[in-house]
Amino acid sequence: HASARQYVDFTIELVQTSCGFGVPFYEFTGERDNMDRWLASRGDEGIDEYWREKNLVSLDGLPTHILEED
Repeated sequence: HASARQYVDFTIELVQTSCGFGVPFYEFTGERDNMDRWLASRGDEGIDEYWREKNLVSLDGLPTHILEED
């Protein structure tokens, strides 16, 4: 699926938590359709072009291999 995400395998050495007292409650009202509409507007070739322009490397500068076949 074009909106699938990659994952990174890493080891966690430290975790900190918060009491959560200041976190507001939110009510789930439904899934957003923004991604589906954007994907439909680009088409398969447009998505590949976008990936070539913006997603060949991660924010850390690592290769994503996003256009490689499994």
